[in-house]
Amino acid sequence: MRNILIIALFAIWSTLCAQIERPKWEIGGGLRLNYMGLDGGFSAHRNSDGYESDIQYDEIGMNTYSSSFALFLGGRYKKWNLEFGGSRGSYEGGFTAKTDIVRDETQIDSGAVVDGTLDLTMYLLSTAFRFIQKKHDLGVGIGIMALHMGANYATTDIEGNEVKLGDDYWFPMPFLALSGRLNFDRLRIIGTAGGAIFKGNMEGDEFDVGYYIIDVAVAYEFFRTKRWTYIADVGYRNMYLNLDIENERGWYKEEDIYRGPYVTLRVSYASEELWKF
Repeated sequence: MRNILIIALFAIWSTLCAQIERPKWEIGGGLRLNYMGLDGGFSAHRNSDGYESDIQYDEIGMNTYSSSFALFLGGRYKKWNLEFGGSRGSYEGGFTAKTDIVRDETQIDSGAVVDGTLDLTMYLLSTAFRFIQKKHDLGVGIGIMALHMGANYATTDIEGNEVKLGDDYWFPMPFLALSGRLNFDRLRIIGTAGGAIFKGNMEGDEFDVGYYIIDVAVAYEFFRTKRWTYIADVGYRNMYLNLDIENERGWYKEEDIYRGPYVTLRVSYASEELWKF
């Protein structure tokens, strides 16, 4: 049994470290279509009277699926990658409030007909270093993310005046990710896990924000010329967003969970010069 284990580990390590020739550099971009469902909710506490509210998205009909697009451009030189990307998505819903909804000193009363919107926009500039880049790849990436989170709810009072509850924020966040890729000729299996955090004070409010993703995808190189490569992949994304705000008026907490499939089309242009590590 011990000999079998040693042989298996040696075979796996040899596969990971097998050298192949690759283009010295490549540039390209792609378009991704996400179709993800929303789960989670938000809660709030008002210091003036101690009132608290706790709302789950499935209770108000906002646990729906919505599509969003992402565009990215980048390149690679030997083991180093540089990429810039952006995406935007929005979730909308209308519901009758089953309980009072509060945030700071604003309140939407139980029984009110409410229109709700959640917006999510992000831009990411990142660089990655593939410390294993042989037959299969493994690398770590760092970058800076600009994350926009918006949660807005509106209704009208008995006099017809609009009552709005919510706000939107931009957060600059350092980003860290670990990614791997198994290469089987034209078929590839890709996995990525990463996250970003923000802690700080903005306009008197204390913020604690977390962003985390886990992606798994299968990609296929469906067309290739001497220097051009076209790849399509299908994957599944788990994305978690946590937002905590605290000030002298109270606190607000939001947990957004996005899950669903995505498809991506990538195109790249590579150098004629080959490189082996």
